[in-house]
This record gives sequence, structure tokens and C-alpha cells, in this order.
Amino acid sequence: MTQYVMTKDVSAELRRRLKAKFPQAKFSVRTGTGTGSAWISVSWTDGPDVEAVNLIAAPLHGAHWDGHTETYVQTGNEVTVTVGGKKVTGQPLVDGINTHRDFSEDVLAEAKALWSGAFDGADPDTVVGMQGTAVIDGKCLPDTWAPNQVRFIAREVVAPKRWSAAQNTAAKAPATAAKPRRKTSAKTDPAAGIEVSYTAEAGVTVTGTTFGDGAAPVLRTHGFDWSRKAAHWYVKGHQGDEPGGALIAAHTAVQALHTAGISVAAELPELPADTILPTVQASVPAGSVGDDDDVPEGFAGIVLRHTRAGGTLAEGTARGDGSAEILKGRRFRWSRNLGCWYLPHSRDRAADRFTIKALAEALREAGHAVHVTVREDVARSFGEAEADREQRAGDRAERFSARADRAAGASRAALAEARSIGSAIPFGQPVLVGHHSEKRHRAALNRIDSKMRRGVDEGNRAEHWASRADAAAHYEQHRKDPARTLRRLKELEATLRGLEKLIAGESAFGSSWDVTKPENVAELTRRHTETAEEITHWRELITKAEADGFKLWSRADFTKGDYACSRGRWYEVLRVNGASVTVPGGPDIQEVINRNTRAYSWDDRIPYADVTGRMSAEEMAARLAPKS
Repeated sequence: MTQYVMTKDVSAELRRRLKAKFPQAKFSVRTGTGTGSAWISVSWTDGPDVEAVNLIAAPLHGAHWDGHTETYVQTGNEVTVTVGGKKVTGQPLVDGINTHRDFSEDVLAEAKALWSGAFDGADPDTVVGMQGTAVIDGKCLPDTWAPNQVRFIAREVVAPKRWSAAQNTAAKAPATAAKPRRKTSAKTDPAAGIEVSYTAEAGVTVTGTTFGDGAAPVLRTHGFDWSRKAAHWYVKGHQGDEPGGALIAAHTAVQALHTAGISVAAELPELPADTILPTVQASVPAGSVGDDDDVPEGFAGIVLRHTRAGGTLAEGTARGDGSAEILKGRRFRWSRNLGCWYLPHSRDRAADRFTIKALAEALREAGHAVHVTVREDVARSFGEAEADREQRAGDRAERFSARADRAAGASRAALAEARSIGSAIPFGQPVLVGHHSEKRHRAALNRIDSKMRRGVDEGNRAEHWASRADAAAHYEQHRKDPARTLRRLKELEATLRGLEKLIAGESAFGSSWDVTKPENVAELTRRHTETAEEITHWRELITKAEADGFKLWSRADFTKGDYACSRGRWYEVLRVNGASVTVPGGPDIQEVINRNTRAYSWDDRIPYADVTGRMSAEEMAARLAPKS
């Protein structure tokens, strides 16, 4: 069976080969869309010539266009690429690779100067008509227009010289070490350990932490942020402020670090004697190294760590060690805050052992030492997780709103500049070809086009971030909506019943568990406890909503012939059920739908969670009666 390689994977391989062959040049490699999805476009400025780039691209062609038969002919080429951390060899699904080389303003300026010297000081931008030939640096110019001759000089004379000089300079330059991915925490004496201190100018700061020492998740839990510029941890928003709140966070963090088994020295002002610090739980967030962690002492490889509180993390990687592609292929992402890779949506859930096992095997095949540790007992309560999600939604709303404001400001500025440039050109004024104003006029038109495009793009970007900010701002409102909560409770109660069946050795959810294994019983019990805790949380929310005036409808509120309101429309109740009311079916195109106005013969059901009002048959008749 023929193995094929997708166009996007071939694009990545072409980009890698170009970077390896021409490290001094910057290439743009783009995969086409729609009908051009099997084509790749490569563009660059100055650098190597087109022939050199085509030599790199030629082995990646999967087909070429035959003008005689007007069909694509397969080349038979095979390419080996890395997909998801694994090597894949096959025929590239690429019908063609377009290459385009541009020239910088410096190269064109030098080419114009050479052209002007060969034609008695003439200006190539103003000369009219075709020009005769000339010899420049051993190259004979073709008989054509001056702009074409300038580009010929740039392509054949100026750009090759500059490219050759750049290669020679790069060959003589000493190799430089790769920059570290991030700074270590600032400290003059690494042996002194972690220090927590307070000054009026900087507030509370933590220095001496190192990558993977377990302090980062503890500090983040207690409100600390990492400063890349200063290379230390700090309490955000408390610089130069009253020390009360920051000091409480600092003392609590010191207590939590000690609880996590991390050595720390504190130089903090004393708190008032009656100050009560928040209780620090013995179980620490995932990612921190505690006494019960089974990572061998002195282990220098990659640690795949999962806890319910912190999710699945990959710690101990380094830039350039080859682990990034493997992790990306297993859906991992890099977190600048955590300083490690993480598996999205893995917090507050059981470990995805299949993904963790496959990742560990792939990393070991690539030559990495890997240790896997799974701690399902390190967890946080559902209330804590929900509060954290709401806090993060609020932070997202602020962040996205700021991005929307910046984009809107950039859009207004770009459009205003475009209008300003256009106001200097008389309305309807054409470009006077050959006139001394032609060059300025065309440049102005190009600037107007560029600014208008930027204004539109920034405006679209502002709308995008504004919509995301609005969604984040309403996260808590949607999450705590009573109607949605009732539907969620119904699903959770069904899940709880299924877990009870599994614990009893019965089948549920289309499968069964072997309850003779202690680890299965422990996991099912853990899930049952978590589900019950979540149900309790949402029931308390419904109780609070009822106290605030929310009506929880049930079958006791309706009789046949009443009207139920749902999503702004009134439906006649044909039958009252345990969990819903049966109403006439059909499209909701009128305000009141009953036996007389129904569009179709079938019936629909409206769950009580979706009901927002009730009206008796007499009240509806009075409402529909014609007014005199």
C-alpha cells in the first residue's frame, strides 16, 4: 500500500531543509488552501538565487504539470518527515512548489546606482522607453525597459555579491551557545537555597528557585507571578503598597513551601499577633516534589508527572534536545508560567495512561531517560477547581479586553494616516507617467493601500478579541445559570448511578470493570466521591437561586391545557410528565403554539429545566381575545 505524506508535513520538512542549507536567509513557506491545497509557496528577500532553492525543493515534488496531456504526472519521489515524533516515509502530496525571490531596498538602490553609472547618470525611475544594452561587472544587460534592467542587475550582480559576503562572514564567525529558555531565579549564592524577602520598593520577592525544584506551583497557588525581567517571583500589585496582604501571602507561601518539603529562608516583617494564616493542606499541587514522590534522587531525565490537582506535566526538557516535536505530537503544549510542557484539559481528571505510556516510549526511543509518576490522590476539591476556573476566566476577560483596545487603537491610527496621505492628492488625480511626480504618487498610493489594509486587519482583530473578552466575562454567569445547572445535575446523577453499578460489579456506560483489582475499585470510588461532591456543589447553587427568587418548575405546577413558556414562546401543555411537558411540535414561528396554530402533527417535549413561565388556559384565552 502506497504511503503518502500530507502537504503541510512536506512544508515543514521544506522549511527545515531550507533553514539547514541557508541559515543566513529567512524564508516564508506557506501551504495553499482550497483548490491550491496541494501547492506550496516559498518566498524570501535577497539571499540565495532561485535555482539554489529549487534544487532543495525539487525532491519534495510529488507531481508536475504536463502541458501536452494537461494532467499531473507523478514524479515517484519519496520523502521522510517527522510526524508526531515519528519518522514517516512516503510520496509527497505536492503538485508543485512556487518559489519567489524579492529584493530589499538596499539591493535595488545599489542596482540603480550601477545602472545610472552605465547610462551617463540617468535616473532609471524617470527614463522613458526601452534602453540599449550595457555591460556591468561582466554581465550584459538585455535590451528592455529600465526597471527590468535594474532588477537584472540586482539579481545577477548585487544580490550574489552580498550573499557570498554573508556566507563568508558566517563561516568565519565563532559558534555561539544557544540561549537558555528562561532565566534561573536571581541569587548571588546558589547554595543558600530559596529566600523570601520584603522591601517597600519591590514588595515581596522570592529568589533562589531553580527549574524543577517544585517551588513554582506552590508560589503560583499563593498569588505569586514570575518576573522574566527581574528573574524572581513577586506578589503582583503590591509594589510600594501597604504590606498587609502581600505579607500574609508571603508567610502563607513560606508555610506551604515547608509543608512541601522545600527548604526556604524568610526575611519578612512580623505579622500582628492576632493574624490567622490560611490553612495549608498537606497534599500539595501537582508538579511539586514532596516526600512521597517516587522520582529517584538525582534523576536528570524527563519526568512525566500526573496529579489530579495539577494535570499531566512533562518536566526536565531542554531546548534542542529533540523532545519538543515528540511532545507536540502527543498534544502537549509549552507553558511559560509553569516552565514545562502540559497536557491540556488533564487537570481534575484521571491520568490518560495510554497517552502517557505512548509518550514515554517515544521519548525513550529518541534516547531520553524518562520517569513516570502518577499520583491520583493529589487532588483539589470541586469548589476550589470551580473558583480557579472563574478566576482564570476573569483574567482572560481583562487580557482579551486589553488586546481588543490595542487593536482598535492601531486600526484607528492606521485609517487616519491613510486618510491623511490621501488628502494630499487631488480627488481623481491620475498618475502622470514620466512626470517627476510619478514616483512620489505611486509611493503614496502604496502607503495608502498598506495603511488601509492594516486598519481593516486590526479592526477585525479588535472584534475577535472583544468577542472573546465578552465570552470570558460571562463565563460565570453561563456556568451558574439555573436552567443549565439543572440539566447538568440530571447528567451527573445518571453518571453517579452508573458508577454505583460499576462498583457493584455490574455493567454501565456500555462497559464493565474488573472489581477484583484493587486499583479499579480505588479509581471507581474516587470518581464516585468526586461526582457526589460536584452534585452537592450544584445543588447548593440551585438552593441559593431559589432563595433569590428562581422558580424550579415541576409536574405539580402544570395540568393539561395550561401553557408553558420556553425560550420566549408559549406552548399548550398536551400532557404532564415526570421530567417534562408534552407540547405541540413544529417550527417556532409564532408567539403562541397550540392545537390550532401548530404546524406539524408530531409532539415535542420541554424539560422542566427549560420552562420559564406558566399561564392557565383561561389566562391565555383572555390574552388572545380581541381587544375592543
